[in-house]
Amino acid sequence: MARRNGNTVTGDIAEIEHEIGQLMRDIETRVSRLNAMTRRGAAQAANGASEFVSDTISDAADKVRNGAGAMSDEAARMSGDAIRRIEEEVGQRPLLTLAIAAGIGFLAGMAGRRH
Repeated sequence: MARRNGNTVTGDIAEIEHEIGQLMRDIETRVSRLNAMTRRGAAQAANGASEFVSDTISDAADKVRNGAGAMSDEAARMSGDAIRRIEEEVGQRPLLTLAIAAGIGFLAGMAGRRH
Protein backbone atom coordinates (compact mmCIF):
# COMPACT_ATOMS: atom_id res chain seq x y z
CA MET A 1 0.00 0.00 0.00
CA ALA A 2 1.22 3.37 -0.87
CA ARG A 3 1.38 5.88 1.92
CA ARG A 4 0.08 9.33 1.43
CA ASN A 5 1.71 12.25 2.97
CA GLY A 6 -0.10 14.51 5.45
CA ASN A 7 -0.75 17.30 2.95
CA THR A 8 -2.55 15.02 0.54
CA VAL A 9 -4.82 13.58 3.26
CA THR A 10 -5.51 17.03 4.63
CA GLY A 11 -6.28 18.27 1.12
CA ASP A 12 -8.62 15.35 0.50
CA ILE A 13 -10.43 16.01 3.79
CA ALA A 14 -10.76 19.70 2.95
CA GLU A 15 -12.11 18.84 -0.49
CA ILE A 16 -14.66 16.41 1.03
CA GLU A 17 -15.69 19.03 3.58
CA HIS A 18 -16.12 21.55 0.74
CA GLU A 19 -18.24 19.09 -1.26
CA ILE A 20 -20.35 18.29 1.82
CA GLY A 21 -20.87 22.03 2.37
CA GLN A 22 -22.00 22.44 -1.25
CA LEU A 23 -24.38 19.47 -0.89
CA MET A 24 -25.81 20.97 2.32
CA ARG A 25 -26.38 24.35 0.63
CA ASP A 26 -27.98 22.56 -2.34
CA ILE A 27 -30.27 20.61 0.01
CA GLU A 28 -31.18 23.79 1.91
CA THR A 29 -32.02 25.54 -1.37
CA ARG A 30 -34.15 22.62 -2.52
CA VAL A 31 -35.96 22.37 0.84
CA SER A 32 -36.58 26.12 0.75
CA ARG A 33 -38.05 25.85 -2.77
CA LEU A 34 -40.15 22.87 -1.67
CA ASN A 35 -41.46 24.85 1.32
CA ALA A 36 -42.37 27.77 -0.94
CA MET A 37 -44.17 25.43 -3.34
CA THR A 38 -45.99 23.81 -0.41
CA ARG A 39 -47.11 27.21 0.91
CA ARG A 40 -48.36 28.21 -2.55
CA GLY A 41 -50.11 24.86 -2.89
CA ALA A 42 -51.70 25.21 0.54
CA ALA A 43 -52.90 28.72 -0.29
CA GLN A 44 -54.34 27.51 -3.58
CA ALA A 45 -55.97 24.55 -1.85
CA ALA A 46 -57.47 26.88 0.77
CA ASN A 47 -58.79 29.17 -1.95
CA GLY A 48 -60.17 26.20 -3.83
CA ALA A 49 -61.81 24.83 -0.67
CA SER A 50 -63.27 28.24 0.11
CA GLU A 51 -64.72 28.52 -3.39
CA PHE A 52 -66.07 24.96 -3.17
CA VAL A 53 -67.78 25.66 0.16
CA SER A 54 -69.16 28.96 -1.11
CA ASP A 55 -70.52 27.34 -4.28
CA THR A 56 -72.02 24.47 -2.31
CA ILE A 57 -73.75 26.81 0.14
CA SER A 58 -75.00 28.96 -2.72
CA ASP A 59 -76.39 25.89 -4.52
CA ALA A 60 -78.04 24.67 -1.32
CA ALA A 61 -79.58 28.10 -0.70
CA ASP A 62 -80.92 28.16 -4.26
CA LYS A 63 -82.47 24.71 -3.78
CA VAL A 64 -84.04 25.79 -0.49
CA ARG A 65 -85.42 28.96 -2.10
CA ASN A 66 -86.80 27.02 -5.05
CA GLY A 67 -88.23 24.35 -2.76
CA ALA A 68 -89.79 26.95 -0.48
CA GLY A 69 -91.30 28.71 -3.47
CA ALA A 70 -92.72 25.44 -4.77
CA MET A 71 -94.08 24.58 -1.31
CA SER A 72 -95.61 28.03 -0.99
CA ASP A 73 -97.24 27.69 -4.40
CA GLU A 74 -98.54 24.22 -3.48
CA ALA A 75 -99.87 25.45 -0.13
CA ALA A 76 -101.63 28.38 -1.81
CA ARG A 77 -103.15 26.02 -4.38
CA MET A 78 -104.28 23.57 -1.68
CA SER A 79 -105.80 26.31 0.49
CA GLY A 80 -107.59 27.69 -2.55
CA ASP A 81 -108.95 24.20 -3.29
CA ALA A 82 -110.07 23.79 0.33
CA ILE A 83 -111.85 27.15 0.32
CA ARG A 84 -113.62 26.27 -2.95
CA ARG A 85 -114.75 22.92 -1.49
CA ILE A 86 -116.07 24.61 1.63
CA GLU A 87 -117.92 27.15 -0.49
CA GLU A 88 -119.44 24.34 -2.57
CA GLU A 89 -120.56 22.43 0.55
CA VAL A 90 -122.04 25.58 2.10
CA GLY A 91 -123.84 26.29 -1.16
CA GLN A 92 -125.21 22.75 -1.42
CA ARG A 93 -126.11 22.26 2.28
CA PRO A 94 -126.58 25.64 3.94
CA LEU A 95 -128.76 24.35 6.81
CA LEU A 96 -126.33 21.54 7.68
CA THR A 97 -123.46 24.03 7.66
CA LEU A 98 -125.41 26.37 9.96
CA ALA A 99 -126.22 23.48 12.34
CA ILE A 100 -122.56 22.42 12.47
CA ALA A 101 -121.45 26.00 13.16
CA ALA A 102 -124.06 26.34 15.92
CA GLY A 103 -122.96 23.03 17.46
CA ILE A 104 -119.32 24.11 17.47
CA GLY A 105 -120.30 27.44 19.04
CA PHE A 106 -122.36 25.67 21.72
CA LEU A 107 -119.47 23.32 22.57
CA ALA A 108 -117.02 26.23 22.72
CA GLY A 109 -119.39 28.10 25.05
CA MET A 110 -119.75 25.09 27.35
CA ALA A 111 -115.98 24.61 27.45
CA GLY A 112 -115.56 28.28 28.38
CA ARG A 113 -117.97 28.01 31.33
CA ARG A 114 -116.00 25.27 33.00
CA HIS A 115 -112.87 27.39 33.30
